[in-house]
Amino acid sequence: MSLTSSSTVASVPATVTVPEGNFTWSFSISTSVVLASTSTTISASVGNSNQSASLSVVPSPSLAASAWPKLHGNVQNTGLGIGTGAVGTYEWSFQTGDEIGASSPSIGADGTVYIGSWDSNLYAIGANGKGKWAFPTGGPIYSSPSVSSDGSIIVSSIDGYLYSINPNCTLRWKFPTGGFSNSAPTFGLDGTIYIPSVDGNLYALTPAGVLKWTFNLGNVSGASPAIGPDGSIIVSSNDTMLYAIKPNGTLKWAFYAGVGLGNASAGADGSVYIGTESNTLLAINPDGTIKWSFATQGWVNNCPAIGPDGTIYVGCTDNNLYAVKPNGSLKWKFTTGGQILDSSPAIGPDSVVYVGSADNYLYAITATGGLKWKFLTAGWVDSSPAISADGTILVGSNDGAIYAIR
Repeated sequence: MSLTSSSTVASVPATVTVPEGNFTWSFSISTSVVLASTSTTISASVGNSNQSASLSVVPSPSLAASAWPKLHGNVQNTGLGIGTGAVGTYEWSFQTGDEIGASSPSIGADGTVYIGSWDSNLYAIGANGKGKWAFPTGGPIYSSPSVSSDGSIIVSSIDGYLYSINPNCTLRWKFPTGGFSNSAPTFGLDGTIYIPSVDGNLYALTPAGVLKWTFNLGNVSGASPAIGPDGSIIVSSNDTMLYAIKPNGTLKWAFYAGVGLGNASAGADGSVYIGTESNTLLAINPDGTIKWSFATQGWVNNCPAIGPDGTIYVGCTDNNLYAVKPNGSLKWKFTTGGQILDSSPAIGPDSVVYVGSADNYLYAITATGGLKWKFLTAGWVDSSPAISADGTILVGSNDGAIYAIR
């Protein structure tokens, strides 16, 4: 049967095969970020017979209605944005008081850009590049902020607290995590806030900052959870395990990798993608079993991105950005001038991929693996790019600045 979608917000396979003797069969639909409820029509045809059904794609109820409200763009960590058309032109930059490192920009509903700095401040920057305010925490901010639907900005600090900050730069609440965290918080489908800490726990908090439950992960440093299609919290641990935890705080499954793991992303069909220190990209089935393994020539620490057609994009310390087909085979690779460590790829709906490198460049790479443009900063680009609604690319650099490139 041939499949089509009337809108780019929902992508379907070109065909689906229904085995003989079956009257029903299933297939995956990949959706992209929307700022408002969007309707699309999914159609199927075989011979002269046609059927169609309506599908509504709605924003997450827990995230800000913006183009990029958190690290990796959405709660699944797919890195898929809604803006297109950046040509590599410098728009503005904003200088913080220290390195930015792996802290990555998030965008509020009004276009305000938020980013943390090693100078211990969370910065709010207008869409024109002018600073609005700086909120001081008790330690450097290595993590990335997340913007909730009520406008509050949630960010962790090395001082051992998770902060909720109002859009006017006042403190809403702060929660002690029992150890410092350099992870980006994420939101469950019911608004629950999830944050791992180096004390070994994953914390689940209400939107008011009240503890719901904890789950012991053994040891965590830097893992930013993804939310699966069924609401499961997918998070890696320094005990070399990848966990899927139910929203009630009980274990769904655990996958033993035996090596250090990066950050995970969750596909529309429940598959999980994650890189390892043993030079592999892993695909895990929704039941926690191995689906396939793709070999690289270096450590894969950043979070894999998932394109509109299901292609998985991941950077590597061997200086390459890899595009891997959904079946685990190589589509193409692009070589930068330095290693790609923490900068996770961001993808426009036109499948242009943006990623930072240790050679101080931000790269824009076409859907076929060619260079579209590159932009030079004055430091290592360890930050993950964000894509605004108009296609402007926002990214931090170890020179202490955040850049807007259009």
